[in-house]
Amino acid sequence: MTGCGCSQENCAHEFESLLRKRQKIASRRPKFRRSESNRFPRLGDKWRSSKGIRSKMRLKKKGRWPIVETGYRGPKLTRGLNPKGMIEVLVHTPEDVEFVDPCFMAIRIAASVGKRKRAEIIKRAEEFGVEIVNLRPDEKPKETKADVEGEEKPSEATAASEASAEDQEGKKE
Repeated sequence: MTGCGCSQENCAHEFESLLRKRQKIASRRPKFRRSESNRFPRLGDKWRSSKGIRSKMRLKKKGRWPIVETGYRGPKLTRGLNPKGMIEVLVHTPEDVEFVDPCFMAIRIAASVGKRKRAEIIKRAEEFGVEIVNLRPDEKPKETKADVEGEEKPSEATAASEASAEDQEGKKE
């Protein structure tokens, strides 16, 4: 039980604190490198466990890179979630969106989906109120300055007439 009087499984307050804790742990987590990768560039920086019997890295000698261990892990409830704390579901067809719960799930449109079907998926997601993780810049709804401020946007005809009036004043002077 927590201080707010609810269990850990269904408490949003507790879940948010776990997400913050995960972010803090991840910021302190080092970059794990393969043993001797600095000496031999062909090995690359990908992680491989040290297996040699005389390996200084495996023996955790001072000055060596850290190795992968259990202490670097994040909270169990937040593993596999995206940064907003939602479960990502891969979607291939517009019908797949119906089975997604918008409260704790977000969708990721598969890379193999074409432009027409992608537009249908986006439309269906808006109907159900589901968040899409990988929207492209041209697919995002465009917010005008007037929408943000709550004012009416001047029409193009008014803007054109104002511009022509300014040009005529400049010619008179």
